[in-house]
Amino acid sequence: MPDLLRIAFIGFGEAASAFVSGWGAGGAAAVRAYDIKTDHPDEAVRAAKAADYQRAGVTGCKTLAEALDGAELVFSLVTADQAAKAAAAAAPLLAEGALFLDGNSCAPGTKRRSAQAVEAAGRGRYVDLAVMAPVHPKRHRTPLLVSGEHAGPAVERLRALEMAPETAEGPVGTASSIKMIRSIMMKGMEALFAECVLAGRKAGVDEVVLDSLDVTFPGFDFKAKAAYMLERSMTHGVRRAAEMREVALTVAELGLPNDMASATVEWQQRMGDLKLDAGNGDYRARADMALEALGHQPAPAPVPAPEYADIPGTFVFDAEQSRQGYHLNMFCMSLRHAANREAFKADEEGYLNRFPMTEEQKRAVLARDWNEMLRLGGNIYYTSKLAATDGINFQQLAARMTGVSEDDYRAMMLGGGRPIAGNRSKKEWGNG
Repeated sequence: MPDLLRIAFIGFGEAASAFVSGWGAGGAAAVRAYDIKTDHPDEAVRAAKAADYQRAGVTGCKTLAEALDGAELVFSLVTADQAAKAAAAAAPLLAEGALFLDGNSCAPGTKRRSAQAVEAAGRGRYVDLAVMAPVHPKRHRTPLLVSGEHAGPAVERLRALEMAPETAEGPVGTASSIKMIRSIMMKGMEALFAECVLAGRKAGVDEVVLDSLDVTFPGFDFKAKAAYMLERSMTHGVRRAAEMREVALTVAELGLPNDMASATVEWQQRMGDLKLDAGNGDYRARADMALEALGHQPAPAPVPAPEYADIPGTFVFDAEQSRQGYHLNMFCMSLRHAANREAFKADEEGYLNRFPMTEEQKRAVLARDWNEMLRLGGNIYYTSKLAATDGINFQQLAARMTGVSEDDYRAMMLGGGRPIAGNRSKKEWGNG
């Protein structure tokens, strides 16, 4: 860093701290900073910001004018909703010829209005600066894009600070356009992950969903990405929501629908407003934390099948099966009455709708998938009422469920029943 270069930061949050830490103690000594939290009415907030200055080794200033006095390079790194206000406040306070690097995540139109404010004051030179990646772990070497009339001098100064700027050829707003439009995808993915993973956890199907996505997109590692994306929204959601409002504005300025950007605002704001500490957990822990804060609970962990259920070719009718199949069995039992049998034969779907069965159970009944009915909680003595309605006796029904002819079934039973060899465990059937 050149010895005589004076640097000022407007806004001293994550990005500013990362840049300064990358420059080291020598660079920090040349830095002044002003953050509006310096004037916050809450003493704890003011003290926390003073601690940030001290920890970084910069000079924290009580006023914006004090921070900008004599600064040759001014970084504006505030929240998106404060960017235009910061530019307007700084414009008359800039040193003659100072470069004003507007690194805020704003729509191109917002950048152009800020540029007009700076240029109209006749002192500083406005530069459209876009921070193109998270500032950790690269810190001051994080990729930057620079555009506008003064991009050349800005790139030269930034490279002297061992930063990583590239020129985006074009007027003010060009670098911002690239960043904003890229954010539709990047911050939109965070919102998509939040909605997908939270829904998956509540339904109890998250692992199946994410594993299937890994099959479709090999090497993406959806579970690891889910943990990362949730942490980003939980930690920075409020700031990201402000940025995405500018993204939505960018799309609207282009005359296009901005539905995706607007929806992303909602999810980012929602996650940020929870004020959760994402911690070091995996995606499940983070998703469950968010669900609880939103007033929901994840699906309970599946209960392992009892050992006695390991019987190939059938389903043990226990208490759990009884609960699952209650309405299915009540439908079957209703067919004891002739009037109900006639009503069912006249309109099977309409009659089934009298019972709050699952769609799977209804499909199994309509298809006369006898084994599927047992899997879904049906009791053989109840489902036989349906078979009788169709004119099928118990021996015929058992043969159909066994997958053999009635004669072969009769011969098997007269010969002592199904042989024990190969039928002791589901593993012997190759599905365990």
